[in-house]
Amino acid sequence: MPVEQTEEGVRILPLSADLPRLFCDFPLLGTELFPFPVVINNPTFNPTDARDGLFLTQTQRGDPPSDHNRAVIKEALSLYLALLKYASKNAWRSLHLLAVAKPIPSGLTWVSQNWYRDEILKPIRDTLLHTKIVRTASNTMAPIQIEGKKYALFPSGSTKEVRRGIWRCGRSWFPERLPALSDIELWQDILWPECGKLTLEQLATFIETEGSIETLSAKLKGKDAHAWLNEFYATLTLSEPDFLSIIAKRAIFPNQNGTFKKKDDLSHDAGNIDPVLLDILKLLGTDLREALLAPEVVADLDGLDEKDEAFVVKEMSAAIEEYTDDKSVAKNYRPAFDRLLRWFREKPKRAKALFPSLFRNKHHLYDDDEIVENIERAEQLNELLKHYNVKTVDELHTVIEKQTGGSKLLPVTEDIIASLGIKNVEEWKKALEDKNLAALFAHESTPTADMFVYAQTIIQTAKDSVIAHLKTLNEYDVDDVQETATTIFAGIKHNGRDVQIVVRPAYDGTVIIYYQSEQDVLDYEDYELWVDTGTEVRRITFGHILKTTEIRRFPI
Repeated sequence: MPVEQTEEGVRILPLSADLPRLFCDFPLLGTELFPFPVVINNPTFNPTDARDGLFLTQTQRGDPPSDHNRAVIKEALSLYLALLKYASKNAWRSLHLLAVAKPIPSGLTWVSQNWYRDEILKPIRDTLLHTKIVRTASNTMAPIQIEGKKYALFPSGSTKEVRRGIWRCGRSWFPERLPALSDIELWQDILWPECGKLTLEQLATFIETEGSIETLSAKLKGKDAHAWLNEFYATLTLSEPDFLSIIAKRAIFPNQNGTFKKKDDLSHDAGNIDPVLLDILKLLGTDLREALLAPEVVADLDGLDEKDEAFVVKEMSAAIEEYTDDKSVAKNYRPAFDRLLRWFREKPKRAKALFPSLFRNKHHLYDDDEIVENIERAEQLNELLKHYNVKTVDELHTVIEKQTGGSKLLPVTEDIIASLGIKNVEEWKKALEDKNLAALFAHESTPTADMFVYAQTIIQTAKDSVIAHLKTLNEYDVDDVQETATTIFAGIKHNGRDVQIVVRPAYDGTVIIYYQSEQDVLDYEDYELWVDTGTEVRRITFGHILKTTEIRRFPI
Protein backbone atom coordinates (compact mmCIF):
# COMPACT_ATOMS: atom_id res chain seq x y z
CA MET A 1 0.00 0.00 0.00
CA PRO A 2 1.63 3.31 -0.98
CA VAL A 3 1.99 5.93 1.79
CA GLU A 4 3.68 9.29 2.22
CA GLN A 5 4.90 11.28 5.19
CA THR A 6 3.32 14.74 5.47
CA GLU A 7 3.25 17.49 8.08
CA GLU A 8 -0.09 16.07 9.23
CA GLY A 9 1.37 12.56 9.58
CA VAL A 10 1.28 9.45 7.42
CA ARG A 11 -1.11 9.60 4.49
CA ILE A 12 -2.30 6.54 2.54
CA LEU A 13 -2.23 6.96 -1.22
CA PRO A 14 -4.75 5.39 -3.61
CA LEU A 15 -3.86 2.38 -5.73
CA SER A 16 -3.82 3.02 -9.45
CA ALA A 17 -6.76 1.45 -11.27
CA ASP A 18 -4.42 -0.36 -13.71
CA LEU A 19 -2.16 -1.75 -10.98
CA PRO A 20 -2.35 -5.55 -10.59
CA ARG A 21 -3.47 -6.47 -7.07
CA LEU A 22 -1.57 -9.80 -6.98
CA PHE A 23 2.14 -10.38 -7.48
CA CYS A 24 4.16 -13.58 -7.67
CA ASP A 25 7.49 -11.76 -7.61
CA PHE A 26 6.24 -10.12 -10.78
CA PRO A 27 2.79 -8.64 -11.39
CA LEU A 28 0.02 -10.97 -12.46
CA LEU A 29 -1.53 -8.96 -15.26
CA GLY A 30 -5.30 -9.41 -15.19
CA THR A 31 -5.69 -9.17 -11.40
CA GLU A 32 -6.43 -5.41 -11.45
CA LEU A 33 -10.05 -6.11 -10.46
CA PHE A 34 -9.21 -8.42 -7.55
CA PRO A 35 -11.02 -6.48 -4.79
CA PHE A 36 -8.61 -6.89 -1.88
CA PRO A 37 -7.85 -3.47 -0.24
CA VAL A 38 -4.04 -3.80 -0.60
CA VAL A 39 -1.57 -5.43 -2.99
CA ILE A 40 -0.51 -8.99 -2.12
CA ASN A 41 2.91 -10.30 -3.20
CA ASN A 42 4.02 -13.88 -2.51
CA PRO A 43 6.65 -15.84 -4.45
CA THR A 44 4.95 -19.17 -3.64
CA PHE A 45 1.65 -18.33 -5.31
CA ASN A 46 0.41 -20.80 -7.91
CA PRO A 47 -0.72 -18.57 -10.81
CA THR A 48 -2.81 -19.61 -13.75
CA ASP A 49 -1.02 -20.75 -16.90
CA ALA A 50 -1.55 -17.33 -18.47
CA ARG A 51 -0.30 -15.57 -15.26
CA ASP A 52 -3.49 -13.52 -15.29
CA GLY A 53 -4.75 -14.75 -11.93
CA LEU A 54 -4.49 -17.35 -9.15
CA PHE A 55 -6.16 -20.68 -8.57
CA LEU A 56 -8.60 -19.65 -5.83
CA THR A 57 -11.44 -22.00 -6.51
CA GLN A 58 -12.76 -24.41 -3.91
CA THR A 59 -13.74 -28.04 -4.63
CA GLN A 60 -14.89 -30.93 -2.49
CA ARG A 61 -11.98 -33.13 -3.52
CA GLY A 62 -9.34 -30.54 -2.74
CA ASP A 63 -6.81 -28.93 -5.01
CA PRO A 64 -3.29 -28.40 -3.57
CA PRO A 65 -2.38 -25.32 -5.71
CA SER A 66 -5.70 -23.66 -4.94
CA ASP A 67 -5.56 -24.66 -1.27
CA HIS A 68 -2.11 -23.11 -0.96
CA ASN A 69 -3.16 -19.90 -2.70
CA ARG A 70 -6.19 -19.52 -0.44
CA ALA A 71 -4.01 -20.06 2.64
CA VAL A 72 -1.68 -17.27 1.47
CA ILE A 73 -4.62 -14.93 0.93
CA LYS A 74 -5.87 -15.68 4.47
CA GLU A 75 -2.38 -14.94 5.79
CA ALA A 76 -2.45 -11.66 3.88
CA LEU A 77 -5.85 -10.99 5.49
CA SER A 78 -4.27 -11.27 8.96
CA LEU A 79 -1.51 -8.86 7.97
CA TYR A 80 -4.05 -6.43 6.50
CA LEU A 81 -6.11 -6.44 9.72
CA ALA A 82 -2.96 -5.72 11.74
CA LEU A 83 -2.14 -2.82 9.39
CA LEU A 84 -5.70 -1.49 9.70
CA LYS A 85 -5.51 -1.52 13.49
CA TYR A 86 -2.11 0.21 13.52
CA ALA A 87 -3.13 2.85 10.98
CA SER A 88 -6.34 3.65 12.86
CA LYS A 89 -4.58 3.85 16.22
CA ASN A 90 -2.03 6.29 14.78
CA ALA A 91 -4.65 8.35 12.90
CA TRP A 92 -3.21 7.95 9.42
CA ARG A 93 -4.81 10.17 6.85
CA SER A 94 -7.09 8.81 4.07
CA LEU A 95 -7.93 5.70 6.10
CA HIS A 96 -11.00 5.14 3.95
CA LEU A 97 -8.68 3.73 1.28
CA LEU A 98 -8.18 0.69 3.51
CA ALA A 99 -11.94 0.15 3.38
CA VAL A 100 -12.05 -0.46 -0.39
CA ALA A 101 -13.18 -4.08 -0.10
CA LYS A 102 -15.87 -5.44 -2.43
CA PRO A 103 -17.30 -8.76 -3.60
CA ILE A 104 -15.58 -10.64 -6.44
CA PRO A 105 -16.65 -9.31 -9.86
CA SER A 106 -18.43 -11.85 -12.02
CA GLY A 107 -15.63 -11.74 -14.59
CA LEU A 108 -13.00 -13.24 -12.26
CA THR A 109 -13.80 -16.91 -12.87
CA TRP A 110 -10.60 -18.15 -11.18
CA VAL A 111 -11.93 -17.12 -7.72
CA SER A 112 -14.61 -18.87 -5.68
CA GLN A 113 -17.07 -16.07 -4.94
CA ASN A 114 -18.63 -17.82 -1.94
CA TRP A 115 -15.24 -18.54 -0.40
CA TYR A 116 -14.05 -14.97 -0.85
CA ARG A 117 -17.32 -13.55 0.49
CA ASP A 118 -17.35 -15.71 3.64
CA GLU A 119 -13.64 -16.14 4.42
CA ILE A 120 -12.13 -12.83 3.29
CA LEU A 121 -14.70 -10.08 2.68
CA LYS A 122 -16.83 -10.73 5.78
CA PRO A 123 -13.91 -10.55 8.27
CA ILE A 124 -12.67 -7.36 6.58
CA ARG A 125 -16.03 -5.62 6.76
CA ASP A 126 -16.79 -6.86 10.29
CA THR A 127 -13.52 -5.29 11.42
CA LEU A 128 -14.05 -2.11 9.45
CA LEU A 129 -17.46 -1.58 11.07
CA HIS A 130 -15.92 -1.14 14.52
CA THR A 131 -12.66 0.60 13.56
CA LYS A 132 -12.33 4.37 13.73
CA ILE A 133 -11.81 4.78 10.03
CA VAL A 134 -14.13 7.66 9.08
CA ARG A 135 -12.62 11.14 9.21
CA THR A 136 -15.61 13.30 10.09
CA ALA A 137 -16.85 16.77 9.27
CA SER A 138 -15.77 17.82 12.78
CA ASN A 139 -12.22 16.54 12.01
CA THR A 140 -12.47 13.57 14.37
CA MET A 141 -12.27 9.84 13.69
CA ALA A 142 -15.41 7.72 14.01
CA PRO A 143 -16.36 4.07 13.47
CA ILE A 144 -19.06 2.99 11.05
CA GLN A 145 -21.01 1.29 13.83
CA ILE A 146 -21.10 1.52 17.63
CA GLU A 147 -22.37 -1.46 19.61
CA GLY A 148 -24.00 -2.92 16.53
CA LYS A 149 -25.89 0.25 15.63
CA LYS A 150 -25.13 2.43 12.62
CA TYR A 151 -23.23 5.53 13.69
CA ALA A 152 -21.48 7.14 10.74
CA LEU A 153 -23.99 8.60 8.29
CA PHE A 154 -22.88 8.75 4.66
CA PRO A 155 -24.85 11.18 2.44
CA SER A 156 -26.76 9.21 -0.16
CA GLY A 157 -28.65 10.72 -3.08
CA SER A 158 -29.23 10.51 -6.80
CA THR A 159 -26.56 13.08 -7.75
CA LYS A 160 -23.38 14.60 -6.41
CA GLU A 161 -25.21 17.90 -5.84
CA VAL A 162 -27.89 16.17 -3.74
CA ARG A 163 -25.27 14.36 -1.66
CA ARG A 164 -23.36 17.58 -0.99
CA GLY A 165 -26.61 19.34 -0.06
CA ILE A 166 -27.46 16.54 2.40
CA TRP A 167 -23.97 16.88 3.87
CA ARG A 168 -24.37 20.64 4.37
CA CYS A 169 -27.65 20.10 6.22
CA GLY A 170 -26.22 17.35 8.40
CA ARG A 171 -23.08 19.35 9.21
CA SER A 172 -25.08 21.80 11.33
CA TRP A 173 -26.79 18.96 13.20
CA PHE A 174 -24.37 16.06 13.72
CA PRO A 175 -20.97 16.83 12.11
CA GLU A 176 -19.32 14.20 14.29
CA ARG A 177 -21.25 11.50 12.38
CA LEU A 178 -20.65 12.73 8.83
CA PRO A 179 -17.60 12.02 6.66
CA ALA A 180 -15.42 14.94 5.63
CA LEU A 181 -16.79 16.78 2.60
CA SER A 182 -13.82 15.74 0.46
CA ASP A 183 -14.50 12.04 1.20
CA ILE A 184 -18.22 11.88 0.36
CA GLU A 185 -17.81 10.56 -3.18
CA LEU A 186 -15.02 8.15 -2.18
CA TRP A 187 -17.25 6.52 0.42
CA GLN A 188 -20.09 6.38 -2.09
CA ASP A 189 -18.19 3.64 -3.96
CA ILE A 190 -17.27 1.71 -0.79
CA LEU A 191 -20.51 1.44 1.20
CA TRP A 192 -22.24 -1.86 1.91
CA PRO A 193 -25.62 -2.56 3.57
CA GLU A 194 -24.30 -2.44 7.15
CA CYS A 195 -23.15 1.18 6.64
CA GLY A 196 -25.47 3.99 7.66
CA LYS A 197 -26.78 6.29 4.96
CA LEU A 198 -28.21 9.77 5.28
CA THR A 199 -30.92 10.45 2.73
CA LEU A 200 -33.38 13.27 2.14
CA GLU A 201 -36.11 11.00 3.49
CA GLN A 202 -34.15 10.45 6.71
CA LEU A 203 -33.53 14.18 7.17
CA ALA A 204 -37.26 14.79 6.69
CA THR A 205 -38.00 12.14 9.31
CA PHE A 206 -35.56 13.78 11.73
CA ILE A 207 -37.27 17.17 11.22
CA GLU A 208 -40.75 15.70 11.70
CA THR A 209 -39.63 13.93 14.87
CA GLU A 210 -38.34 17.17 16.41
CA GLY A 211 -41.83 18.57 16.05
CA SER A 212 -41.10 22.30 16.34
CA ILE A 213 -38.70 25.09 15.52
CA GLU A 214 -37.78 25.36 19.21
CA THR A 215 -36.62 21.75 19.57
CA LEU A 216 -34.93 21.79 16.16
CA SER A 217 -32.99 24.95 17.06
CA ALA A 218 -31.53 23.20 20.08
CA LYS A 219 -29.98 20.60 17.75
CA LEU A 220 -28.47 22.95 15.16
CA LYS A 221 -25.40 24.17 17.04
CA GLY A 222 -26.15 27.88 16.73
CA LYS A 223 -27.51 27.98 13.16
CA ASP A 224 -30.86 29.70 12.61
CA ALA A 225 -33.50 26.98 12.27
CA HIS A 226 -35.49 28.73 9.53
CA ALA A 227 -32.35 29.31 7.46
CA TRP A 228 -31.39 25.66 7.94
CA LEU A 229 -34.84 24.50 6.83
CA ASN A 230 -34.69 26.68 3.72
CA GLU A 231 -31.36 25.07 2.89
CA PHE A 232 -32.96 21.66 3.28
CA TYR A 233 -35.94 22.64 1.08
CA ALA A 234 -33.50 23.87 -1.60
CA THR A 235 -31.66 20.55 -1.51
CA LEU A 236 -34.98 18.70 -1.67
CA THR A 237 -35.87 20.40 -4.95
CA LEU A 238 -32.72 18.94 -6.55
CA SER A 239 -34.44 15.54 -6.55
CA GLU A 240 -37.98 15.80 -7.88
CA PRO A 241 -39.06 12.26 -6.87
CA ASP A 242 -37.90 12.85 -3.29
CA PHE A 243 -39.48 16.31 -3.26
CA LEU A 244 -42.91 15.10 -4.36
CA SER A 245 -42.85 12.11 -2.02
CA ILE A 246 -41.62 13.90 1.09
CA ILE A 247 -43.78 17.03 0.98
CA ALA A 248 -46.86 14.89 0.48
CA LYS A 249 -46.44 12.87 3.65
CA ARG A 250 -44.00 14.58 6.05
CA ALA A 251 -44.76 17.37 8.53
CA ILE A 252 -41.67 19.47 7.84
CA PHE A 253 -43.03 23.00 7.35
CA PRO A 254 -43.31 25.32 10.39
CA ASN A 255 -46.52 27.20 11.02
CA GLN A 256 -46.56 30.62 12.70
CA ASN A 257 -46.54 28.97 16.12
CA GLY A 258 -43.33 27.14 15.22
CA THR A 259 -44.95 23.70 14.98
CA PHE A 260 -44.16 21.46 11.99
CA LYS A 261 -47.12 20.68 9.73
CA LYS A 262 -47.78 18.92 6.46
CA LYS A 263 -48.05 21.09 3.38
CA ASP A 264 -51.76 20.30 2.91
CA ASP A 265 -52.53 21.55 6.43
CA LEU A 266 -51.14 25.04 5.77
CA SER A 267 -52.05 28.25 3.98
CA HIS A 268 -49.99 31.24 2.90
CA ASP A 269 -50.25 34.42 4.96
CA ALA A 270 -51.22 37.27 2.63
CA GLY A 271 -49.10 39.58 4.77
CA ASN A 272 -51.81 42.15 5.56
CA ILE A 273 -53.19 40.60 8.77
CA ASP A 274 -52.78 42.67 11.94
CA PRO A 275 -51.13 40.37 14.55
CA VAL A 276 -53.50 41.73 17.21
CA LEU A 277 -56.48 40.43 15.23
CA LEU A 278 -54.86 37.00 15.12
CA ASP A 279 -54.46 37.19 18.92
CA ILE A 280 -58.12 38.09 19.32
CA LEU A 281 -59.25 35.33 16.97
CA LYS A 282 -57.26 32.88 19.09
CA LEU A 283 -59.04 34.14 22.21
CA LEU A 284 -62.28 33.50 20.34
CA GLY A 285 -61.29 29.86 19.93
CA THR A 286 -59.59 29.74 16.51
CA ASP A 287 -55.79 29.84 16.42
CA LEU A 288 -55.26 30.68 12.75
CA ARG A 289 -51.47 30.75 13.23
CA GLU A 290 -51.67 26.96 13.47
CA ALA A 291 -52.74 26.90 9.81
CA LEU A 292 -50.51 29.71 8.48
CA LEU A 293 -47.11 28.95 6.99
CA ALA A 294 -44.27 30.73 8.79
CA PRO A 295 -43.26 33.79 6.74
CA GLU A 296 -39.57 32.83 7.02
CA VAL A 297 -40.12 29.72 4.86
CA VAL A 298 -38.68 29.93 1.35
CA ALA A 299 -39.98 26.96 -0.64
CA ASP A 300 -41.81 26.29 -3.87
CA LEU A 301 -45.14 25.07 -2.50
CA ASP A 302 -47.65 25.16 -5.30
CA GLY A 303 -51.31 24.74 -4.49
CA LEU A 304 -51.43 26.48 -1.10
CA ASP A 305 -54.38 28.79 -0.64
CA GLU A 306 -54.01 32.20 0.97
CA LYS A 307 -55.56 33.69 4.08
CA ASP A 308 -55.84 37.47 4.32
CA GLU A 309 -57.24 40.05 6.71
CA ALA A 310 -60.71 39.84 5.16
CA PHE A 311 -60.80 36.16 6.09
CA VAL A 312 -59.81 36.96 9.68
CA VAL A 313 -62.43 39.68 9.98
CA LYS A 314 -65.10 37.32 8.64
CA GLU A 315 -64.13 34.61 11.16
CA MET A 316 -64.06 37.09 14.04
CA SER A 317 -67.38 38.67 13.14
CA ALA A 318 -69.13 35.30 12.88
CA ALA A 319 -67.76 34.14 16.24
CA ILE A 320 -68.63 37.41 18.02
CA GLU A 321 -72.15 37.40 16.62
CA GLU A 322 -72.64 33.84 17.86
CA TYR A 323 -71.16 34.40 21.33
CA THR A 324 -72.84 37.74 22.12
CA ASP A 325 -76.31 36.26 21.55
CA ASP A 326 -76.00 34.39 24.86
CA LYS A 327 -74.68 36.32 27.89
CA SER A 328 -73.70 33.14 29.70
CA VAL A 329 -71.54 32.16 26.73
CA ALA A 330 -70.20 35.69 26.20
CA LYS A 331 -68.62 35.67 29.68
CA ASN A 332 -66.23 32.97 28.52
CA TYR A 333 -64.88 35.29 25.83
CA ARG A 334 -64.47 38.49 27.84
CA PRO A 335 -60.66 38.63 27.23
CA ALA A 336 -61.29 38.58 23.48
CA PHE A 337 -63.96 41.30 23.68
CA ASP A 338 -61.80 43.48 25.95
CA ARG A 339 -58.80 43.19 23.61
CA LEU A 340 -60.97 44.04 20.59
CA LEU A 341 -62.39 47.11 22.34
CA ARG A 342 -58.86 48.25 23.14
CA TRP A 343 -57.90 47.77 19.49
CA PHE A 344 -60.95 49.83 18.49
CA ARG A 345 -59.64 52.67 20.69
CA GLU A 346 -56.09 52.34 19.35
CA LYS A 347 -57.06 52.22 15.66
CA PRO A 348 -60.54 53.74 15.28
CA LYS A 349 -60.30 54.47 11.52
CA ARG A 350 -59.14 50.97 10.69
CA ALA A 351 -61.68 49.44 13.07
CA LYS A 352 -64.52 51.39 11.52
CA ALA A 353 -63.48 50.26 8.03
CA LEU A 354 -63.08 46.56 8.90
CA PHE A 355 -65.91 46.18 11.43
CA PRO A 356 -68.44 48.92 10.51
CA SER A 357 -71.47 47.32 12.17
CA LEU A 358 -69.64 46.04 15.23
CA PHE A 359 -67.84 49.35 15.66
CA ARG A 360 -71.20 51.20 15.72
CA ASN A 361 -72.62 48.68 18.16
CA LYS A 362 -69.57 48.01 20.28
CA HIS A 363 -71.75 48.22 23.40
CA HIS A 364 -72.61 44.60 22.57
CA LEU A 365 -69.07 43.72 23.60
CA TYR A 366 -69.66 44.92 27.17
CA ASP A 367 -71.68 43.16 29.80
CA ASP A 368 -73.97 44.92 32.29
CA ASP A 369 -71.72 44.35 35.30
CA GLU A 370 -68.72 45.74 33.47
CA ILE A 371 -70.63 48.85 32.41
CA VAL A 372 -71.70 49.52 35.99
CA GLU A 373 -68.17 48.92 37.27
CA ASN A 374 -66.68 51.30 34.69
CA ILE A 375 -69.15 54.01 35.68
CA GLU A 376 -68.22 53.60 39.35
CA ARG A 377 -64.50 53.77 38.56
CA ALA A 378 -65.01 56.90 36.46
CA GLU A 379 -66.84 58.58 39.34
CA GLN A 380 -64.06 57.63 41.78
CA LEU A 381 -61.42 58.99 39.43
CA ASN A 382 -63.30 62.28 39.03
CA GLU A 383 -63.45 62.64 42.80
CA LEU A 384 -59.68 62.12 43.05
CA LEU A 385 -58.99 64.68 40.32
CA LYS A 386 -61.19 67.21 42.10
CA HIS A 387 -59.62 66.44 45.49
CA TYR A 388 -56.09 67.14 44.22
CA ASN A 389 -57.23 70.01 41.99
CA VAL A 390 -55.82 68.48 38.79
CA LYS A 391 -57.32 67.68 35.42
CA THR A 392 -55.42 64.65 34.13
CA VAL A 393 -54.15 61.33 35.45
CA ASP A 394 -50.54 62.37 34.70
CA GLU A 395 -50.97 65.49 36.88
CA LEU A 396 -52.42 63.27 39.61
CA HIS A 397 -49.35 60.98 39.47
CA THR A 398 -47.07 64.00 39.84
CA VAL A 399 -48.88 65.31 42.92
CA ILE A 400 -48.88 61.88 44.62
CA GLU A 401 -45.18 61.34 43.91
CA LYS A 402 -44.31 64.72 45.42
CA GLN A 403 -46.29 63.97 48.55
CA THR A 404 -44.75 60.51 49.08
CA GLY A 405 -41.23 61.21 47.82
CA GLY A 406 -39.93 62.65 51.13
CA SER A 407 -40.92 59.74 53.33
CA LYS A 408 -37.87 57.56 52.61
CA LEU A 409 -35.27 59.52 54.61
CA LEU A 410 -31.95 57.95 55.54
CA PRO A 411 -30.53 58.00 59.09
CA VAL A 412 -26.95 59.30 59.42
CA THR A 413 -24.68 56.38 60.36
CA GLU A 414 -20.97 55.55 60.13
CA ASP A 415 -21.63 53.31 57.15
CA ILE A 416 -23.63 56.01 55.34
CA ILE A 417 -20.84 58.56 55.89
CA ALA A 418 -18.28 56.04 54.63
CA SER A 419 -20.42 55.22 51.58
CA LEU A 420 -20.33 58.95 50.77
CA GLY A 421 -16.53 59.00 51.06
CA ILE A 422 -16.68 61.90 53.61
CA LYS A 423 -13.92 62.06 56.24
CA ASN A 424 -14.67 65.13 58.42
CA VAL A 425 -17.35 67.54 59.62
CA GLU A 426 -16.34 70.28 57.16
CA GLU A 427 -16.90 67.96 54.21
CA TRP A 428 -20.22 66.89 55.71
CA LYS A 429 -21.45 70.48 56.02
CA LYS A 430 -20.34 71.26 52.49
CA ALA A 431 -22.12 68.14 51.24
CA LEU A 432 -25.41 69.23 52.82
CA GLU A 433 -25.27 72.45 50.79
CA ASP A 434 -26.43 70.21 47.96
CA LYS A 435 -30.22 70.31 48.49
CA ASN A 436 -30.79 67.06 46.58
CA LEU A 437 -28.32 65.25 48.82
CA ALA A 438 -29.60 66.87 52.01
CA ALA A 439 -33.14 65.74 51.13
CA LEU A 440 -32.02 62.15 51.55
CA PHE A 441 -31.34 62.45 55.30
CA ALA A 442 -33.52 62.95 58.35
CA HIS A 443 -32.91 66.45 59.75
CA GLU A 444 -32.73 65.21 63.33
CA SER A 445 -29.74 62.97 62.53
CA THR A 446 -26.37 64.60 63.33
CA PRO A 447 -22.99 62.84 62.86
CA THR A 448 -20.50 62.70 65.73
CA ALA A 449 -16.69 62.98 65.63
CA ASP A 450 -16.38 59.25 66.31
CA MET A 451 -18.43 58.54 63.20
CA PHE A 452 -15.90 60.36 61.01
CA VAL A 453 -12.95 58.53 62.61
CA TYR A 454 -14.67 55.25 61.87
CA ALA A 455 -15.51 56.39 58.33
CA GLN A 456 -11.85 57.24 57.63
CA THR A 457 -10.81 53.80 58.82
CA ILE A 458 -13.22 51.84 56.65
CA ILE A 459 -12.58 54.08 53.60
CA GLN A 460 -8.88 53.26 53.86
CA THR A 461 -9.65 49.57 54.42
CA ALA A 462 -11.82 49.53 51.30
CA LYS A 463 -9.07 51.16 49.21
CA ASP A 464 -6.47 48.69 50.46
CA SER A 465 -8.80 45.73 49.81
CA VAL A 466 -9.59 46.81 46.24
CA ILE A 467 -5.94 47.38 45.28
CA ALA A 468 -4.95 44.05 46.86
CA HIS A 469 -7.73 42.32 44.89
CA LEU A 470 -6.72 43.94 41.59
CA LYS A 471 -3.15 42.66 42.08
CA THR A 472 -4.52 39.10 41.95
CA LEU A 473 -6.20 39.66 38.55
CA ASN A 474 -4.02 39.03 35.50
CA GLU A 475 -5.87 41.62 33.41
CA TYR A 476 -4.99 44.46 35.80
CA ASP A 477 -1.61 46.26 36.21
CA VAL A 478 -1.40 48.43 39.37
CA ASP A 479 2.36 48.98 39.43
CA ASP A 480 1.95 52.74 38.72
CA VAL A 481 -1.18 53.34 40.80
CA GLN A 482 -1.66 56.89 42.09
CA GLU A 483 -4.25 58.30 44.50
CA THR A 484 -5.57 61.46 42.82
CA ALA A 485 -8.37 62.09 45.34
CA THR A 486 -9.64 60.52 48.56
CA THR A 487 -11.47 57.72 46.76
CA ILE A 488 -10.00 57.93 43.23
CA PHE A 489 -7.05 55.98 41.79
CA ALA A 490 -5.27 56.60 38.48
CA GLY A 491 -2.29 54.90 36.82
CA ILE A 492 -4.08 51.54 36.59
CA LYS A 493 -4.20 49.51 33.39
CA HIS A 494 -7.00 47.07 32.52
CA ASN A 495 -6.01 44.80 29.61
CA GLY A 496 -3.42 47.40 28.64
CA ARG A 497 -5.95 50.28 28.71
CA ASP A 498 -5.55 53.19 31.16
CA VAL A 499 -8.50 53.41 33.56
CA GLN A 500 -9.41 55.47 36.61
CA ILE A 501 -11.09 53.74 39.53
CA VAL A 502 -13.48 55.10 42.14
CA VAL A 503 -13.43 53.04 45.36
CA ARG A 504 -16.09 52.95 48.04
CA PRO A 505 -16.88 50.86 51.11
CA ALA A 506 -20.37 49.41 50.90
CA TYR A 507 -20.75 47.64 54.21
CA ASP A 508 -24.41 48.61 54.43
CA GLY A 509 -24.99 47.51 50.82
CA THR A 510 -25.29 51.03 49.35
CA VAL A 511 -23.11 53.63 47.62
CA ILE A 512 -23.84 57.36 47.38
CA ILE A 513 -21.86 59.32 44.78
CA TYR A 514 -21.40 62.92 45.98
CA TYR A 515 -17.99 64.39 45.14
CA GLN A 516 -17.82 66.33 41.88
CA SER A 517 -14.42 64.78 41.19
CA GLU A 518 -15.98 61.33 41.37
CA GLN A 519 -18.83 62.35 39.08
CA ASP A 520 -16.29 63.75 36.61
CA VAL A 521 -14.29 60.49 36.62
CA LEU A 522 -17.41 58.35 36.22
CA ASP A 523 -18.45 60.52 33.27
CA TYR A 524 -15.42 59.36 31.27
CA GLU A 525 -15.50 56.18 29.16
CA ASP A 526 -12.47 54.59 30.83
CA TYR A 527 -13.64 54.42 34.42
CA GLU A 528 -14.60 51.68 36.85
CA LEU A 529 -16.45 51.69 40.18
CA TRP A 530 -15.23 49.15 42.78
CA VAL A 531 -16.65 48.49 46.25
CA ASP A 532 -15.68 46.53 49.33
CA THR A 533 -18.77 45.07 51.01
CA GLY A 534 -16.84 43.59 53.89
CA THR A 535 -17.27 40.06 52.54
CA GLU A 536 -16.15 40.58 48.94
CA VAL A 537 -14.51 43.07 46.61
CA ARG A 538 -16.45 43.56 43.39
CA ARG A 539 -16.82 45.84 40.40
CA ILE A 540 -20.16 47.64 40.01
CA THR A 541 -21.27 47.80 36.38
CA PHE A 542 -23.82 50.08 34.77
CA GLY A 543 -26.06 47.08 34.20
CA HIS A 544 -25.96 46.22 37.91
CA ILE A 545 -26.99 49.77 38.79
CA LEU A 546 -29.94 49.65 36.38
CA LYS A 547 -31.15 46.31 37.75
CA THR A 548 -30.83 47.09 41.45
CA THR A 549 -32.36 50.58 41.21
CA GLU A 550 -35.02 49.47 38.68
CA ILE A 551 -34.27 52.51 36.55
CA ARG A 552 -36.18 52.23 33.29
CA ARG A 553 -35.97 55.78 32.05
CA PHE A 554 -33.40 58.56 32.41
CA PRO A 555 -32.59 61.83 30.59
CA ILE A 556 -29.69 61.95 28.15
